[in-house]
Amino acid sequence: MTVADSGPGRRGARRQARWPLVLYAICLVAALAAALAAAVPRSPQQGGGIAAARLTALFDTYGDASGQWSGADRTASVRLPDGRILWLFSDTFLGAVNADGSRPRTAPFIHNSAVVQQGDELRETVHGGTAEVPASLVPPPAAGQFYWIGDAQVVGETLQVLVNRYRRTGAGPLDHVLMGTALATFTLPALTPTGVRPLPLDDRISWGSALLRDGGHTYVYGTEAAGEAKFAHVARIAGDDLSGAWEFWTGTTWVPQVAASARVLSGVGTAYGVQRVGGRYVLVTHENNLALSAELVAYSAAGPTGPFEGPDYLYRAPENAAGHIVYDADLHPELARPGKLLISYNVNNFDDAVTYADAAVYRPRFVEADWPRRRPDRRDLPPAPEELTAVAQGAGNADLAWRAGRADDELRHQVHRRDVTAGQTHFVRLGEPTTATRWSADFLVNGHEYEFQVTTVGQRGESPPSPVARMTATVPPPPPPGGLRAVAGVAGDVALSWDPLPFVQVFRVYRRDITEGRPDATLVGTYIGTSATVRSLWHARTYEFTLVAVGGGGNSPPSAPARATAFVTPPAPPAGLTAVPLTDGNVRVTWKTLGSGISYRVYRRDLTRKQTRLDMPSLDTQPEHLALHLEHDHEHEFAVSAVNSGGEGALSAPVRVRARFTPPQVAPRDLRAKAGVGSVELTWRSSVPGGWHRVYRRDLTAREREFTEEKVPVQGDRATIALLRNGHEYEFAVAAVNQAGPGPLSEPVRATPQLPTPTGLVATAAGSDEVRLSWQSAGPGFAYRVYLRDATAGEAWRADQNSVTETQSTAVLLVEGHRYEFRVTTTDDTTESQPSETVAVTVR
Repeated sequence: MTVADSGPGRRGARRQARWPLVLYAICLVAALAAALAAAVPRSPQQGGGIAAARLTALFDTYGDASGQWSGADRTASVRLPDGRILWLFSDTFLGAVNADGSRPRTAPFIHNSAVVQQGDELRETVHGGTAEVPASLVPPPAAGQFYWIGDAQVVGETLQVLVNRYRRTGAGPLDHVLMGTALATFTLPALTPTGVRPLPLDDRISWGSALLRDGGHTYVYGTEAAGEAKFAHVARIAGDDLSGAWEFWTGTTWVPQVAASARVLSGVGTAYGVQRVGGRYVLVTHENNLALSAELVAYSAAGPTGPFEGPDYLYRAPENAAGHIVYDADLHPELARPGKLLISYNVNNFDDAVTYADAAVYRPRFVEADWPRRRPDRRDLPPAPEELTAVAQGAGNADLAWRAGRADDELRHQVHRRDVTAGQTHFVRLGEPTTATRWSADFLVNGHEYEFQVTTVGQRGESPPSPVARMTATVPPPPPPGGLRAVAGVAGDVALSWDPLPFVQVFRVYRRDITEGRPDATLVGTYIGTSATVRSLWHARTYEFTLVAVGGGGNSPPSAPARATAFVTPPAPPAGLTAVPLTDGNVRVTWKTLGSGISYRVYRRDLTRKQTRLDMPSLDTQPEHLALHLEHDHEHEFAVSAVNSGGEGALSAPVRVRARFTPPQVAPRDLRAKAGVGSVELTWRSSVPGGWHRVYRRDLTAREREFTEEKVPVQGDRATIALLRNGHEYEFAVAAVNQAGPGPLSEPVRATPQLPTPTGLVATAAGSDEVRLSWQSAGPGFAYRVYLRDATAGEAWRADQNSVTETQSTAVLLVEGHRYEFRVTTTDDTTESQPSETVAVTVR
């Protein structure tokens, strides 16, 4: 087998760096949940493929020069129908890299993104939000939560991406918990997001570590984080649509219950790749049976569910020797050259200052490995060691001893270990081969049973393993960490460092606010290595820090405390201030972000009115502001300052802009009129809901030809027009209006205000020449007029000279024996209503 890499020496000239809030997927830590993984829908090999060194150089150049993307992890790929390659990433740094290769502390950081490759070039970074205020490509479902990317595939004209949902549980890089798996979809070719659908899966397994289409099914691989180990699981869907019904491999059969999913392999990373090569299946992963391993390994099987054989050691990443960590291996068969496995892996550092000091650290690397491997003739292999023994030692290690199978100065011995209690399925090799016949196995877990084997390594290959030696580890808790130091920075941060402890890799940092008099310490986060940076501290407050080591025997007592007083320098003025007038008269103000924990004050003044700067600026948490309530055609000046707990920084250079409104372009719809007494109520549907409108009217009865504008505009979608003449027909129209004037008129409607008509008129003869009348009230404040006529004499209708305010009246001086008719109207002394029904009575 041969392996080619991209030449890691190109990074040796740069300063080492640290890590941001990203998952160190290789650590055997209980708190470390499984992130998402990589294997794309595997399209057929196209062309001759791309060399690994070329891909590494592409991302290094794009990260340095694009100004869009400077680094990320996860590295899944999928070929789109138009030939483009889409690279999908989880935690991502955006923005430009400094001239010295460092990454600005203000670089935007999101939890997932994509980069589009066209031919042999990386062309575009795809994310949510805007260029000024970027957001994750798959947005978080709730505050304090985020999605990490899994594998992806194309189904028709849709891109399907499996994503895993996580919730932050602390400030440390290991402090998060898996909440479930969802399916994000995008339409092609524009990559327009169409939704995120939660899948009916539990929070035990992060599904999407790899996808494989094979034999009429799509196989979905996942990762289970269980204590210090990680295990592969397999599900499948008939056909290729991931929104279909899933079934899960139990070790013997397929069932629809996710709870029955069985572990098929230990030691996988949170991302790995699965590919069919010839008649067999190869799974490539970072070696995760051993913490902080630099190895990329392969397992093979006759079927997609295993059982898997191996491991075959493919490549040892050199970045570990430089103090970095390696994780998340993946396969990219759609880009591989014939006879090669094309493998990506990710690199990070324990200290986030490293990934800022050298942007090249936090980027994918690519290597190639020949596959299938050539197997040496077993007759040429050296003999296996004999008489292996493993004895538990009190310090938590195991003392191994064996006898060489043959005395030969050229032969060396390789130690292999399996944690039986943790459920490891395969042995993993420890360290480098040795010429000695003794070995001390460290980093054991108290009460765990281990198996050991030893092989002989010669020029022609590696021998079969020795017989197995077993032992149960006895590991005491680690002692308290020593040498804890706390040094305050200038941005509300305190850098902690401590002395290394043998056989300990994980530490928990606790903090107590001395200034506020807090009695108890709170957990800040869980860290790996011998340093941590605690951020988001308040200016001028004194904090006390303690440290607990987590080893194979449990938790140590806390360290001696260290104190530091946080200092926060007021931020610099924001740069890149722009002000853009909008058609609605508002102005959008944007500027370059200064990073997390910063808010902004936006100042403005109306230059046309010769105003001084306002004393009450707005306060924004994002690098953008929408300025409202501006006057049309007035010139305004804006400036922005940044604020943190250390105070307010200086103002930015100001920008000027003229606010301009565009009159509304769409007329209101569905105008309706309901006539009342001397009034008409109007309603409509507006193109600017909640906006201002002008009402227009004309009196058709009075033969008015032009509309008259109501003096007072109305806000909303209704108005009541009063002081109208009852009985007159009016026509109304409505227009939306802003400071630039009214828009087009709506279609007109007509209405006629009317006085109410009296009802319930009753006439009763009383005496020889009188008739008493009564009727129902038409409402308060009205008067009534009585009409009568002598129907016997053929008389025309005549009205009483005086109106009455009561609902009764008496007609007198009538002719006996004559038949009279009566009716009543409502009057406002100017206009009368329609008459009531006519009633008749004969005077007796």
